Amino acid sequence: MKKVAILGIDIQNDFTLPTGALFVKGADADVKRMADFVLNNQEKISYIALTLDSHQPIHVAHQCYWKGESGNRPALFSTISASDVRKGVWIAQYNADMALTYLEQLEAKDEVCTIWPMHCILGTDGWAINKTLTDCLTEWAIDNGRAYELFYKGYSQSTEHYSIFRAAVEWESEPETYLNTKLLSILNNFDEVLLMGEAADYCVANSLDDILDECSELARKIVVMTDCMSWINQDNRRAEAIFEKAGRQGVRFLQSTEYTF
Repeated sequence: MKKVAILGIDIQNDFTLPTGALFVKGADADVKRMADFVLNNQEKISYIALTLDSHQPIHVAHQCYWKGESGNRPALFSTISASDVRKGVWIAQYNADMALTYLEQLEAKDEVCTIWPMHCILGTDGWAINKTLTDCLTEWAIDNGRAYELFYKGYSQSTEHYSIFRAAVEWESEPETYLNTKLLSILNNFDEVLLMGEAADYCVANSLDDILDECSELARKIVVMTDCMSWINQDNRRAEAIFEKAGRQGVRFLQSTEYTF
């Protein structure tokens, strides 16, 4: 029998509950499908890794990080550019010596700094994994003598960290922003890795992109479970391009009901 692992991305209350700070529409139903899949196939699943978006209140993508000349804060879901900072439109209130470099490095990769609602703050209810999932994982662990493993991202105040494998910008003084070779190595020990979680067009897509770029052998083992993730922006062209690239590199896209062990 083939060895199958699950990589579950950011299946946390702030993303998956309608009351969450950054609820992804449809994510509550995604979690139910994830849990059903695990329970219906639990003896066939060898390993489960879960990622947790793990932010401090002070973060470059939060409103509190920036002020305008009149003391105003940027609007939620707006973007901040390097040009804005050079012109003094927005002024970093923390880590000011890193802010412009961060934005310039983002833009060099055709990425932007989006201002998000404060979410997944360490230790809060919103940071916790959705109980529907943890209940099923408890059953899977006990019935099969296994343990699921947690991996954290987003602790740095000075960079986004959508992908579990590396931050948007890697800071020399912050090793947690570097490439996560440990998780890549663990996952590459399995015959197939089922990718699920939230949000499809941000943390899932960016994690997948790093797999494509850093470990082509693992990329060919990935199966994206399309009914176990939802999109924040259905027209996210960057995410669409990542999924198209994945298909060209051998990644499969299936619904959970279509997957066979």
